[in-house]
Amino acid sequence: AVLFIFVGTAYNYLIKRGWEKWRMARIQAQLQNHIVVLGYGVSGAEAVRELIQRGTDPACIVVVEQSAARIAEAEEIGCTVMKGDATRDDLLMDVRVTEADAVLVSAGRDDASILMVLTVRHLAPHVPISVVIRAADNELLAKQAGATNVITPVSFTGLLLAGSAHGEHIAEYMSDLASVTGKVHLGEREVLPDEVGHNLNQLSTKGRGLRVYRNGQGYGFWEVEAQRLEKGDIIVEVVP
Repeated sequence: AVLFIFVGTAYNYLIKRGWEKWRMARIQAQLQNHIVVLGYGVSGAEAVRELIQRGTDPACIVVVEQSAARIAEAEEIGCTVMKGDATRDDLLMDVRVTEADAVLVSAGRDDASILMVLTVRHLAPHVPISVVIRAADNELLAKQAGATNVITPVSFTGLLLAGSAHGEHIAEYMSDLASVTGKVHLGEREVLPDEVGHNLNQLSTKGRGLRVYRNGQGYGFWEVEAQRLEKGDIIVEVVP
């Protein structure tokens, strides 16, 4: 009887292990030009919903989360999911973080988020990383850890509040810009070949050019550098 139980347990273990290996191979085969989301709390879930509304295929969004309930929610809307600790090198390599288009980090706690940023940056030196940081004091730490973009919800809320003090429509417009469901959209892209030589107000998209980034430096539409676009420039524009 003991031998039977042992054999049965071993058989179940091998079956489960084989299933996990097959599932991992299937996930990895699908991962190309994907976005990795570390943490599926309030901010992470909202980011995923916005990405899908902007046209991202849910299967190209990889959610890494430790909560089984949150994993189920992400899987239900079509995301590729991975249950586990997002600070582990092997797990991040399993989701091919080195080949991701971007990594979005929202662990719910600043220390955990910064550790995730450190781990991702160690594995993927050139992948863009955006992270949500709750305390303003930790923004510099997140940058030093390797974050490309640091988002502080409290600071952004303060900006909206301050803007509303100077006009009832400013906060509404800023929210409009941030969401794809708004009447206008704030976008970032590389200059098109037929735009080279023109100024920031003469864009092929008929958008309103706001800023051009050249060699890491940003220039407003009124500055002389924005009067003649160059190959390799990055444009920030508002489009319908």
